[in-house]
Amino acid sequence: MEVPLSAAGKDSPALAHLQSVSPDACFQCNRCTAGCPLLPAMDLTPARMVHHLLLGEWEPVLRSKAIWVCVHCETCTARCPQEVDISKLLQAARVIAWRGGKVAPDQAIATYFASFLENLYLYGRSAELPLTLICKLKSENYFQDFTLGLRLIARGRLNFFSLPQGGSAYRRLYDRVRQKEAAGA
Repeated sequence: MEVPLSAAGKDSPALAHLQSVSPDACFQCNRCTAGCPLLPAMDLTPARMVHHLLLGEWEPVLRSKAIWVCVHCETCTARCPQEVDISKLLQAARVIAWRGGKVAPDQAIATYFASFLENLYLYGRSAELPLTLICKLKSENYFQDFTLGLRLIARGRLNFFSLPQGGSAYRRLYDRVRQKEAAGA
């Protein structure tokens, strides 16, 4: 199966795995779908996404909301009798969609994804308060959860004074990966 270069840029290990899998590897037993805890929020089932990917039909998967809903709990991967790493494939599809600009700007989960990546870049790990602030600034939806935020602060769940340390080491690593990706492209 050929991964479209316009969609992928260059192959990731998950995509290399996908290319090595025969189209009949997934026999549509739907065990992955039956085990998915977020199935009600998905527009495509995990089995349907794998089917599309194995047939080389990238567009339905890259445009789906399901790749953004998936939390990579790996239930689907653990349940697959053919050992297809579904979670890794969906993560690769998410990255390809993100890099290819195939994400609707009004998707809240895409805004969260961008905020999460920016938070990782700044702090080296997830920090709840900065993540919330970055997400609110990106979504321009400043006051939707304001009362919930006040309750979290009152209960001590959001700490304004505890920011992660060591973000500069992560930024250096991130920048080296970006340089290697640019050199290899």
